[in-house]
Amino acid sequence: MNRRRALAWRRCAGNYLLMDRTGDGPIAPKRTFYQRMVLREVLRRARKRRGDPLSPEDWVAVWELNDTPSARVIKRAWRALPSSPRCGMCSAPFAGPGRFVVRPLGYRPSRKNPTLCATCVELSPPGGTEMYTGVLFADLRGFTSRTEVTDSQTVAAVLRRFYGCAERVLFPEAIIDKVVGDEVMALYLPDVQRRITREQVPRLMYDHAMELLRAVGYDSPSGPFVEMGIGLDVGEAFVGNIGERAVYDFTAVGDVVNTASRLQGEARSGEIMLSERVAVGLPGAIGAPVELELRGKRNIERAYRVALRSRS
Repeated sequence: MNRRRALAWRRCAGNYLLMDRTGDGPIAPKRTFYQRMVLREVLRRARKRRGDPLSPEDWVAVWELNDTPSARVIKRAWRALPSSPRCGMCSAPFAGPGRFVVRPLGYRPSRKNPTLCATCVELSPPGGTEMYTGVLFADLRGFTSRTEVTDSQTVAAVLRRFYGCAERVLFPEAIIDKVVGDEVMALYLPDVQRRITREQVPRLMYDHAMELLRAVGYDSPSGPFVEMGIGLDVGEAFVGNIGERAVYDFTAVGDVVNTASRLQGEARSGEIMLSERVAVGLPGAIGAPVELELRGKRNIERAYRVALRSRS
């Protein structure tokens, strides 16, 4: 994506990239009447009561509605509305005159990725299903001790700069699942993000991790403005809107998420720790192999350590 299109994505995201930077989680938007009507129809077809989570089978069926004749008609109608950028799943336009048609229906850029609409992501029905998932965790090193000797405004400015780096590097391919304090969690979902394939996920994650290290200043003469370590893993995870009623959120859970988090904890400043599952999907040998006893894991985890140091 060229610079002009990248700037367009950021402009169209605008105020819809609403993320609570205090660590209390995302700010949940309200559903429109149209979205509530669609959800009621989904629950009726699944023979569920209001508030009941959908089973994995029901949730897959909901996503498969994207390929039904009626859904294809809606997509063609959305594509006929000017202009780009637009949702990568349903084609709803986010800019130009078309936005005045779809916004009242709830089709606005998702706060997790401005290349998808909220209706297709966090406002999709409750529940979820197993799918192939790449997970990236990036965490700041020594940030807690830094906050003890730094005023809160300076800390907030550093975090905003860090979050900005994450958005510039990870969008549009990744979904930023969580921004909690000094940590970012990103998901790579080829079944959702049709722009990427399963085979591309390991390399894309690794490239993003390297870009993120460079974005904060590693491999530069001045050095990083924050110390950071990154963990990567890929595999099957349960993905969907998880939780209860107003507090549920689009996220992923499972061993692949836990492993990526534990690997991130093992990464030193300026390092990427990637699982063997990620390494298998990369061309050639990358990093130094290590065997780790990760907290909560019964078996030894084989991983690879890649370092990017400052030139200062």
